Amino acid sequence: MPETVRQRSDTGHRSVSAGVYHRPPESPYVKERRGRAVKKLLLVALAAIGGLLVYRQIQADRAEQDLWTEATDSVPAGSGV
Repeated sequence: MPETVRQRSDTGHRSVSAGVYHRPPESPYVKERRGRAVKKLLLVALAAIGGLLVYRQIQADRAEQDLWTEATDSVPAGSGV
């Protein structure tokens, strides 16, 4: 029969039954590292979104420039000159 969690007054140790899991408290160092990792991940995500927006704006500017070049070209496309 499995033993339950008991505090032994003579030694200060605990005996833990099978299947009982107790997660130790996190140290401030672990929380600090996790916080840094989340901040870095957010920074990378924001940089990627910013890069995508800049890329799309450049593509739109190029398309508009091509349209203006075609509209203001002095020689029509099918003239044969």
